[in-house]
Amino acid sequence: MTLPGSQLMREGVVFPMLLAVLPLAVCAQSQRHEKLEDRARRAGQIVGELVREADHSPPQSLLNRATCVAAVPEVVQAGLEIGGKVGYGLASCRTSTGWSLPTFVALKGGTFGLQIGVQSTDVVLVFLNENASRLIGSSSFDLGGQASVAAGPVGRNLSAETDYKLTAEIYSYSRTKGLFAGIDLAGTKWEIDSKANRAAYGEARARDVRDLLHTDGSGGPALVQPFLESLRRHVGSTRR
Repeated sequence: MTLPGSQLMREGVVFPMLLAVLPLAVCAQSQRHEKLEDRARRAGQIVGELVREADHSPPQSLLNRATCVAAVPEVVQAGLEIGGKVGYGLASCRTSTGWSLPTFVALKGGTFGLQIGVQSTDVVLVFLNENASRLIGSSSFDLGGQASVAAGPVGRNLSAETDYKLTAEIYSYSRTKGLFAGIDLAGTKWEIDSKANRAAYGEARARDVRDLLHTDGSGGPALVQPFLESLRRHVGSTRR
């Protein structure tokens, strides 16, 4: 059968275009995965660094009670008179079999005052509330709004003294230079990074963040495993 000239022309144009575009799409997807894997690796690193210095790490009693943990490397704060901050990381919750598939998250917020320059801060959030997975899975919320947040205590020697004082739902830690210290993040906005979730898990699975947070992460994508492995090693898989 002889194809009409117009159809031959269309196919002669479309097929080469598809062949040219497909490698670009594959390359773009690969680059997205590399960026997400690097984010997971950095998030895992700062969890390890948070607990490395025994005298300046969270009390073990707090880590034992954690329901979820979020790590956000390099929250960037920039400003001149009026400033803002933004950072991207991951959060995972404890399930009956270990840490869950993590969701990709963002911290955003504004600050006011005399500021000049750019400052980068690593942030770790330790959740103690029982409904943490439901809170984390919501599209957005303000820290200190729907859940109380406080600067986290440090020092393993404080664990016995702080057991009765762990009344906040979320404890926050930050490191700008040197060691981690507690920081008050009240008013900072928490958001789900839906675009990153879709890239990591696919459209269908990324729709239900709460389902991710109730699914054991051991069989999840390789790109999120550095973060999960760090949680298993440095925080522990089971809650006590």
